[in-house]
Amino acid sequence: MNFLAHLYLADETPESIIGNMLGDFIGADFRDKYSSEICQGIVMHQKIDQFTDSHPIFLQSRQRIHDDYRHLKGIMIDLFYDHFLAKNWQDYTDEPLEDFCDRIYDIFKAHKSLLAPRLQRILPYMIEENWLTSYRGFEGIGWALSGISRRISRKNILASGLGQLEANYEELATDFRAFFPELASYANEIILADKDSDNTIE
Repeated sequence: MNFLAHLYLADETPESIIGNMLGDFIGADFRDKYSSEICQGIVMHQKIDQFTDSHPIFLQSRQRIHDDYRHLKGIMIDLFYDHFLAKNWQDYTDEPLEDFCDRIYDIFKAHKSLLAPRLQRILPYMIEENWLTSYRGFEGIGWALSGISRRISRKNILASGLGQLEANYEELATDFRAFFPELASYANEIILADKDSDNTIE
């Protein structure tokens, strides 16, 4: 999953939100650098990615993408699912998307020293350009695809991937509607298990 989904699925605490965001920005030694609460968020991010990448519906979505994109398909579906989450946000929470994003940005700004260096560098652009809400529109997804394409060292065609969303829109939307409740239920199980573990330790 991409940024918006991970942040939505995180627990309400700043530590969980930070950890779930850090999942794409840290190395294997993260337990030596962060509190146990943030580490729980990082591990949650990793579990969500593993659940997603092996789920039959996600794999079905990948198959809808043209084979020219090969190893890029997973990146594309992650972003496309963020589009459907942002566009249909009101189906999953009563908190307006704009309010949610402002709250997330405030947490990141208040705890900037805890963010990985690369995340610190992109944070001002993320806030100024409001990446999280931009996923609602095709333009925002196209911009995100182009940005990721530039960060991949080898030559790639990811920047042209928006056409795959447009060409398979209804099918991908149906996939997302079927998949996301299952993912949300799984994420809630992780949160509850972490809380039970904390209570056992106490």
